[in-house]
Amino acid sequence: MICVKKNGDVLAACDEDLVGKKFEENELVLDIRKSFYLDRKVGEEELSRLLAETKNINLVGEQTINIAKRDKLVNNIGRIKGIPYAIIFRL
Repeated sequence: MICVKKNGDVLAACDEDLVGKKFEENELVLDIRKSFYLDRKVGEEELSRLLAETKNINLVGEQTINIAKRDKLVNNIGRIKGIPYAIIFRL
């Protein structure tokens, strides 16, 4: 399952097993707070629909990123402690 929280034009989505964890590498920090990422849990189809209709997107985790890649929404992926993340802004 994917954890998502949509607030207006912003969608935050992450792999369920990452919620509540924090990863640090050098000066970079990836803090996957429940308050930011968890409103409800969705499957792949629902996430694809949310990704298609949202302009500002924050993604974290292998499963979540793979869905965005499959939907051809993301090319540049960063990693902190091996955890992939991406931010998408569409005008």
